[in-house]
Amino acid sequence: MISIIEISNMIGGKIIGNDDILVEGICGIKNGKKKHLTYVKNDSYKKYIKNCQASVFIVDNDYSDFLKSKTFIKVKNSGLSFIKILEIFKNKLEPHKQSSPALGDNVKIANNVTLGKNVTIGDNSVIHPGCFIGDNSKIGNETILFPNVVIYNNVKIGNSCIIDGGCIIGADGFGLIEDDDIFHNIPHIGKVIIGNNVTIGSNTCIDRGTIDDTVIKNNVKIDNLVQIAHNVVIHDNCVIAGQVGIAGSTILHKNVKVGGRSGIIDNLEIGKNSIISGNSFVWKSIGSNSFVSGDPAEDHKTRLRKIAAFNKLSAKNK
Repeated sequence: MISIIEISNMIGGKIIGNDDILVEGICGIKNGKKKHLTYVKNDSYKKYIKNCQASVFIVDNDYSDFLKSKTFIKVKNSGLSFIKILEIFKNKLEPHKQSSPALGDNVKIANNVTLGKNVTIGDNSVIHPGCFIGDNSKIGNETILFPNVVIYNNVKIGNSCIIDGGCIIGADGFGLIEDDDIFHNIPHIGKVIIGNNVTIGSNTCIDRGTIDDTVIKNNVKIDNLVQIAHNVVIHDNCVIAGQVGIAGSTILHKNVKVGGRSGIIDNLEIGKNSIISGNSFVWKSIGSNSFVSGDPAEDHKTRLRKIAAFNKLSAKNK
């Protein structure tokens, strides 16, 4: 644990509220935890403060809506200050003790495989040549990693999964803070959690969460060349075709199907049993049982009627 006074001194901040707090960790503002610290990225996140369980909030100097029940640290740039704090807690997550991999029964590991500290591999799993599995990562039973798969640290993969060649799972996401026209990378301390019976196609990238985890649940099928950004949650039985990009913190509920070359922007929710047609650009959340298509994506039948009406109008003007 780190005292709030020590944290405030490290980032040159001013404490507003209780200066006796001891901070155990970092949390997201949407999923706050007691004795944890978070930050207010911009004005759109202020609405979460009142009901957030976090004990400390990092805010910019111009912030003035203080609540008596909350503790704040005022700084010049909340994003840059949060980066410094993330670095501290990220270092605390690194393993300090070397331990041999824990291998289940009948595990097959090819030559030229690199295993980090505290790695666990379950029964009957197969690791092909050129794979890398980072510190504290766990591979379940009967899971196959094909050649040149890279699993970063603190990744959990369930049972009966197939990870095709060239996948990268657990790299930092594309999180940036701008200050004086310079962009700074945000350290990511979240994990990637993958359920059971998941298939991931070749050269797909799944980024770790910034603070909360990136989660792929059971029976999800992902094609080649898919990008899944930090903090995305994909629920059971979703199917995602090739060259799809899903931006950060978006949620796909159960049984969603996404056609190839579609893009979904950040912080959306895609309702259960929905279909997104290929080459669509999804720019707002959609409800359950939807069928959308196009750029921008809209109800598929509505879009077809618009196209038909436009074609009739064009034909009249010829």
